[in-house]
Amino acid sequence: MSDPLSVAASIAGLISITVEAVKFLSPYVSAAKETPQVAAHVYSEVQSTQVILMGLQSLTKNFGSVKFQHAALIGVNQVVAILTDGVLLYSELHKELQSLRAKDGAEKVPLRGRLQWVWKESTFVTLLNRLQSFKSSMTLVLMILQSDSGETAKEHQEQLSNNVKVLLDSNDALSRRLMNIEDALDAQTIISRRMSILSLSASPSQNASQQSTAESPATSISTDTSLAISKFDFEDDLESSRVYRRAVRETMDFSFRSSIARSHNWSVFSGLSLGDISIMSVIALPVYQDDITNAEHYDFGEEAALNGRTPGPVMDQPLLIECLEIKLKLLTIPGMQRYFDEIPHPLDDFFHLWSVLQEVMPLVILAQALDPTLLDVGLPEDLTDNVRKELVLWFAQFCHDRLDIETSNLITVQDLMWGNEYGIFRVISLISSITENLVITGLPMNDLSSAKAQVDVQPPEIRKLVNEQRQFVRDVIELLEIKDQLEMYMNPIFQGLRVLADVQIALLLIMEGNLLRPSADQEWASAFGYLFRYIEVEAASYANDKLNRTSIQLWLKKGHFRDKDKTRSLLGRCCDILPMRAKRIFALFEFLEYLKAQPIVTEKQKSDNSMTRSSISRLVIRLQDNVISKDTQAAVQKLQQR
Repeated sequence: MSDPLSVAASIAGLISITVEAVKFLSPYVSAAKETPQVAAHVYSEVQSTQVILMGLQSLTKNFGSVKFQHAALIGVNQVVAILTDGVLLYSELHKELQSLRAKDGAEKVPLRGRLQWVWKESTFVTLLNRLQSFKSSMTLVLMILQSDSGETAKEHQEQLSNNVKVLLDSNDALSRRLMNIEDALDAQTIISRRMSILSLSASPSQNASQQSTAESPATSISTDTSLAISKFDFEDDLESSRVYRRAVRETMDFSFRSSIARSHNWSVFSGLSLGDISIMSVIALPVYQDDITNAEHYDFGEEAALNGRTPGPVMDQPLLIECLEIKLKLLTIPGMQRYFDEIPHPLDDFFHLWSVLQEVMPLVILAQALDPTLLDVGLPEDLTDNVRKELVLWFAQFCHDRLDIETSNLITVQDLMWGNEYGIFRVISLISSITENLVITGLPMNDLSSAKAQVDVQPPEIRKLVNEQRQFVRDVIELLEIKDQLEMYMNPIFQGLRVLADVQIALLLIMEGNLLRPSADQEWASAFGYLFRYIEVEAASYANDKLNRTSIQLWLKKGHFRDKDKTRSLLGRCCDILPMRAKRIFALFEFLEYLKAQPIVTEKQKSDNSMTRSSISRLVIRLQDNVISKDTQAAVQKLQQR
């Protein structure tokens, strides 16, 4: 799968396409008597749009010349929405023009050609309306950026906001695509402020005359006003759309309704404007090569592997061991120790890393350790949320530019700051990858070796249970990655997967905690008690299993998707790794038999054993609810008697 299309590449590609379209339509316009009038209108719109795009391209190549206060009037999400619609629109136009016979300037339009125009007149009328809307929005963007008057620029901003609102209200497919924007806009979009918080070069500000006062980067950070980010109308428009409201209903699991509803991908860049952007070429659109019919006009960057996955912790070893290793590596970096010391009694090394990395400054310290040539800019002790947000974006840019990390593997603001296990798992995955060459020496190495030795001496039954849970987590995360790829151009699938991932990662951590303890100190009641508390999340995934498989089979049968081979492969993989109720129940039965055979020495062990077996019994009964077969009914009855 290629990289997503960048803003700069989309503008360049659209110019190329308009040139081709104008060349194709010109002979038909000359033969106005033989073709519907809509041909001339489409020609006119495309030609004038071409001029506007050329003007915008000129500005993007020298974005430093744009007044900051004018660029700040345009939301990044607004530009992404407009250009995404434009790229898809011109793909449709290209497809329709390709279905017509090219006309030589000297010849008359043959009868078949005239009939084709008549048949397609209504299609071109619809496209014409969209072409006019796209041209209007792009014109407003250009006028705001080139405006000499702040008042005029604000008037154009109001018109632009209204245009975007109308666009979102009238185009469900576009809204759905924008809702799946996390990988294309957040993880794959690298933002750097005009006055960069931590500049990747030591060059001074590009245009000091555009600012009322010449502040140093550190000074500008210390004031909330300099980094204040307002919420654009775009988010309100999208959040009020039917697609948004339906998505919120579908992705909120009822067992988590008491907690804060999980926000969606489009809000990750809430409030960022073009004033926060230094290079337009690194903003990505949620458009890939397979999404359009005229991809040859665009530069999508280097091809990525079809099934590129997040370089994660080595899942063949415990996640907690990997977290301990990352922690010890980070502690070799000067200035890092105090951040770990500020959390004196962490639950485990996963949560210790989570707490430290959410401070964000350790990411900056890590970046400076990995690349000592970075400019060292002092930062205030107490960072505002807005500064933290921008530092995360800067760190993503650093990883992409300096460490050659693929854009699909970069972390997002949502991952680090929104407080869920799956997001932090992604963060730890990236940190694991970029700290691979850091070396642990001295006594800390003994701590790591001791932890690994403790895991190795555990009974095979326990290691099997934890390994199967680790595989469960691996499968759910892979499903999430496939889901993100498929939902760019298919209906939503696998609802509630992110919540399921959070629950399963948390369960894995509790189980792995026991791997690091002697058998006499292990507490399994907490693990299975946790699973029982959130069993409705897992049960819901099994309840949807039949529906998901039926949907996949139907999609495979119809085959109405681009890049059929890749999509078929992904859908087939989904069928292979969807969580299975029977597999979970079998694992529970196996561990129950193991517990029955264990010697009980202390009252504490007796209590834990009894509570664990009780929880497993209730788990099996709940998972078998409404689907209890004759073969397993007897086993369930035995569980009820224990």
